Amino acid sequence: MKKILIFVVSTTVFTAFGQQLGINSQYMFNKATINPAYAGSEDYIPIHFNFRKQWAGFTGAPTAQTLTTHADMGKNLGFGGTIYNDLSGPTRLTGVNLMLNYRLRLSKDNLHSLRVGMGVTLAQHFIDVTKLTTDVQNDPAMANGFNNQFVPDVDLGVYYAYGKKGFAGISVKNGIQVKRDLFNDFSNTFENWMCRQYNLLGGYNFQVANDWQIRTSTVLRMIEARPFTFDLTVLGQYKDYVWFGAGYRLKDAVSIMAGGQYKMVKIGYSYDVTTSKLRNSSSGSHEIFLELQINRKGKQASSANSPYLKRNRIYTPASK
Repeated sequence: MKKILIFVVSTTVFTAFGQQLGINSQYMFNKATINPAYAGSEDYIPIHFNFRKQWAGFTGAPTAQTLTTHADMGKNLGFGGTIYNDLSGPTRLTGVNLMLNYRLRLSKDNLHSLRVGMGVTLAQHFIDVTKLTTDVQNDPAMANGFNNQFVPDVDLGVYYAYGKKGFAGISVKNGIQVKRDLFNDFSNTFENWMCRQYNLLGGYNFQVANDWQIRTSTVLRMIEARPFTFDLTVLGQYKDYVWFGAGYRLKDAVSIMAGGQYKMVKIGYSYDVTTSKLRNSSSGSHEIFLELQINRKGKQASSANSPYLKRNRIYTPASK
């Protein structure tokens, strides 16, 4: 019984952890969760909340919530943080990640920049024994309990930006790969570790008309000891007001997404059509995000038409 329990729990934990790190269809709107070097890249402070229901209709399917914020701290420093909670069957993965990076200006006009950053993570695995059914009443494997302490780790990343047009980055999640004992009081402790995940992120925005853009992005995820996967996404965007598009995830799903923005509020939704064998047991995946943009700079009035903007100069009204 103990060996079966160890296998089931460890598999569930690993699955939940992989989902938390890698699977978000709208990843392009919150790149800080993929790469700590992205923090502070925007000209505003985003407060971004993401909710994802994976494989709806499948018993014990993962559900994840993520809250992220970051800002430019001045002196070429970016800082941010993420709180996440991932439920999968009887397991829960909860953690916090703090990010710090430094920006290198690669051109005088600041069109090209490179950020180098790191993140520090504290993560906790929790197992709800009330959701585990055993054949033996008062099974000692249940009585011994589980080890729920927080485990630290480190993330590293590099992020390149070409103005608002293009970007590319590489990051390593769980760089230390800390080992931990999932169970208490077993004669032979079972060690599980946070597997390293390597992420390659990139994209480019094409201006196709005065007010329209085609936004392309991709992320390649490689987890040690597991097959790699990638997302490829194409969005059509009208100004900053509305967007719609689709994405493809290798051997997993096709995503349909849309969203919009009004002043400092941005909202987006995606629906994943499952293409794997799970499509027989699942009605797809749902994901929604809401972002509040603090200190967002709106379109400035033209100084040629606004005398007030020339207040640092002597202004003399034209004579009649």
